[in-house]
Amino acid sequence: MFDVLFLMGGIALILAWVLALEAKRSREFRRRWPPISEDEFVANCSPGTNRERALKVRRIISEQLGVPYERIHPDQRFVEDLDCCN
Repeated sequence: MFDVLFLMGGIALILAWVLALEAKRSREFRRRWPPISEDEFVANCSPGTNRERALKVRRIISEQLGVPYERIHPDQRFVEDLDCCN
């Protein structure tokens, strides 16, 4: 019985640790990538970028990665900033 309680306590501790790390990562993401409008997004794109195409790509990225649309920035990296491969 003691072994089961010890195991459950360890699992609870690991779960709390993982949730705390995820909360910290989420706060850092929100701080680093504040919401921006469509006009700001396009203004930060490379010169000559097609507005409609850029916003369509932004929408697709938001939908596929589950990141709020207004927090997608043109200078974000898929792996490092959007965590798409984890």
